[in-house]
Amino acid sequence: MKKYRTFDVPKTNLGTRASVISRYEVGSRYEVCLRNVILLTFLLLSISLSAVDLLTLKGFPSQGCLLIGEVDKIVESIFADGKEIKTINHRFLLGFDRDAVLRHTITLITTDGKVEKIVFYLNKYEYDIQNIEKIQQKYIEQPSDPKLKNKIYLESETLKVIRKQMKQNIFCYRDSIFIRPVEKGWISATFGGQRIVNGTPQTPHNGVDIALPLGTEIHAMTSGVVALTGDYFYNGKFVLLDHGAGLSSIYLHMNDIYVKKGDYVKTGDLIGEVGSTGRSTGNHLHWGVNWFEKQINPELVLKTDEVFLKFRRE
Repeated sequence: MKKYRTFDVPKTNLGTRASVISRYEVGSRYEVCLRNVILLTFLLLSISLSAVDLLTLKGFPSQGCLLIGEVDKIVESIFADGKEIKTINHRFLLGFDRDAVLRHTITLITTDGKVEKIVFYLNKYEYDIQNIEKIQQKYIEQPSDPKLKNKIYLESETLKVIRKQMKQNIFCYRDSIFIRPVEKGWISATFGGQRIVNGTPQTPHNGVDIALPLGTEIHAMTSGVVALTGDYFYNGKFVLLDHGAGLSSIYLHMNDIYVKKGDYVKTGDLIGEVGSTGRSTGNHLHWGVNWFEKQINPELVLKTDEVFLKFRRE
């Protein structure tokens, strides 16, 4: 049995020498426990302080989505499916088109030479099939008029040149939020749906159509620079915004345009009004979003606030 040192103390109403021994033993155990708790607290605190959130991804992980990423300052390089991604102030974008594969890998290389690989999965998106009638045949058939054919060709080439220039833009104009460019309205055609126009199958719809009254105000979904405006055969009156870092948005079939090429617009700024110009059957806004060459679902751009993946190095 363990022995404890005793002390000659007078009897009091608190008890005898045995009570002193008991209190001494309890006190010793209390000090040991307290010391262990303090050590454990410091250990946990040091682990917490040394842990680093290397990667955070926000958005709704689905085919056709846009994800917003942020990496810690110790991340030197980042690759998505083997392709290097440029960051601006430790932030970056990732876009996935309509038919993107579901499994993806992000590789991080840190300043200490370590390599981290993170695998994540997208949800499969179900697309609609839409039948559209009453489109004028001149918008369905290949034009025979040489002047019209040349006009359509030049319009297409102009858009290609502008989009190529935007890909080389290293600046980022966008804000941390995205907004719906119009208030109210109902979605008359969803992103990615197979369209059958006047009985003829067309390419999948590359944007969202929102039906609204003539003259309804259209606003910039986020900050950017007006890359191009025009009145094209298919697009009608339109505005193309460059948001930087490969992100762009386009607004088609407008009744009127309130901005010009080179203008800087902020989130929510008025850029035009709803109409039915170009290949259109009624007043609506066609809202399209691109990340480089990938076509993004505009509805998913509005779901980039919530964190769905966080990778921490302990």
